[in-house]
Amino acid sequence: MKYLFFLIVGCSLLLFSCEEANNNDPAVVITKISPFNHQVYDFNDTAFFKINFSDNSLITSTSLRLYLATGKDLLNMSFKPNNKIASIDTFLIMNDSAYTFVNFDIVAEDDAGNSSSKSSHIHIRL
Repeated sequence: MKYLFFLIVGCSLLLFSCEEANNNDPAVVITKISPFNHQVYDFNDTAFFKINFSDNSLITSTSLRLYLATGKDLLNMSFKPNNKIASIDTFLIMNDSAYTFVNFDIVAEDDAGNSSSKSSHIHIRL
C-alpha cells in the first residue's frame, strides 16, 4: 500500500511538471489578412500586405520578404516587437512587368524559440 501511494504521488508530480513546462508549446500565430494566396493584380495596382501575429509569449522577431522568382529581393523587412501581439502593414505598387510572379515569406519567432512561417505568391496581369 505504501508503494502504491508513492507511485501515485510520483506520477502526479511528473504529469503536472510536464504540463507546466509545455505552457508555451504553440508557435506564433500568423494571420495573413491580405493579400489572398495567388491574388492577381492589374498593372499599377497596389498590393497591400497586412499580417497580424499573436502568441502566449513574447514575440521576439517578425519578418516579411517579397522576392521575384529569380530570387531578387523587392522588400525585406524585419522587426523585434517584444510583445505578445504585432503586425506588419506595407504595400507594393505592381508597376513592373517583372512582377508577374512575386513570392513572399512571413516568419515569426517567440522568446521560447518557437517559430512559424507562411509563404505564398501574387501575380500581375499584363
